[in-house]
Amino acid sequence: MQCNWLAVVRGDGGARACVFCGQHRRQHGKHISVASVLGMLRTQSPALQEESFARTLRNMCQAALDSHAHCSGDEREAHFSACLCCHHWMARRVKTKLVFPMQALSWYVNTMQTLGGKNMDHRVVMRLCQVLSEGGPVPAAALSCPALSCPAQSLAARSHPRAQTPTRANTPTRAHDANTPTRAHNTYCALFNVLENTLFARIAAGAVGDVGGHMAAFYHSQNACTIFSPSCALVEKLRKNHAGDRSASPAPTAREGGPD
Repeated sequence: MQCNWLAVVRGDGGARACVFCGQHRRQHGKHISVASVLGMLRTQSPALQEESFARTLRNMCQAALDSHAHCSGDEREAHFSACLCCHHWMARRVKTKLVFPMQALSWYVNTMQTLGGKNMDHRVVMRLCQVLSEGGPVPAAALSCPALSCPAQSLAARSHPRAQTPTRANTPTRAHDANTPTRAHNTYCALFNVLENTLFARIAAGAVGDVGGHMAAFYHSQNACTIFSPSCALVEKLRKNHAGDRSASPAPTAREGGPD
């Protein structure tokens, strides 16, 4: 699978992907030095510094420094590009408990709680899901993955991840404009498992108002559809989901013939 690692580290034909979310589009971004990113990593708590995104970002910093050292005639400091959304995110959190966007998404999708003391706006969740699905539109088979509602199939998908890996088509969806060229897959997709990436595809193809319901259903299925919940808000989202499923399902028809 082709990913946009090089577009993050040293650019791809002049276009660079965002170092914090992997967004690869032709729009204005902010330059941020590799030294600044390394400084942000050092300010995180020891537990977060050993997290998979932090290790990946640290490897990117080293790769960017190595690439810059071999570029003759480049007098600028080694730097990355950050999209405007991530730049704003980091600017608001640089003086507090620093959490990168992908770290916040990973924590939220698995715990339904926020990380770092700030709320997780569902508009931010929607944008990150769209960015993670940027490598190409997702086919209908991935958007209707039964593992999201069946714990037994969720365990089977984790045991056999290759058999459950969603493929990607070349037709536009709501999350991808028809004029946007197909690009390499977002390198940060590798930080999430198959079921999480399938969830992100479902969210990216929907509306912001549906984000909470998708997240609650996923959390519920990953916890064996338990009747216990740590949050009243989570219970309310699940109740609304079940009510919506019942109203959307067709009414049962009478059986033909006599009784069994």
